Amino acid sequence: MTTPIGCLQSLTMALKRLANKGDFEGLRAYVCSDAFLAAFNGLDPNRRPSAMRAYARAEVLCEANTCHPLVKPGPIDARRAQKANWSDPARLARLADAYAVAGGDDEKAARILGVSLGSARLAKKRLDAAATDRPREGPAAGRRRPFALRAP
Repeated sequence: MTTPIGCLQSLTMALKRLANKGDFEGLRAYVCSDAFLAAFNGLDPNRRPSAMRAYARAEVLCEANTCHPLVKPGPIDARRAQKANWSDPARLARLADAYAVAGGDDEKAARILGVSLGSARLAKKRLDAAATDRPREGPAAGRRRPFALRAP
């Protein structure tokens, strides 16, 4: 691995190995590791784009081989029946469990739930809003809009 070609071979072999397993977390951990950094710094600057292309291919292959693939986002103008219903309390409980297992990672929670990444992010916002929502007290408790127009 002391030559630039040896560094490139070690990088691509490690990326392919992790991608063939479908191990997203392992792939990300390897890219953040000191071993990857040492091999990448050992590359000739002209070979670094090849390493980046190898990483992009590995990420696509990893998505194809993973046991929990991400769902493709639906069209924006999809009908209500095609969208995930997050108003169901059981579904919200499943969402909370998925985020507890995922440790707050949106992508991992989306894979667990079998929904798109955007759907999981929006549902998390709804879950956070429901957790922090408290009944109002004081003089503004009955008003919904602070600048409501009064009839003359």
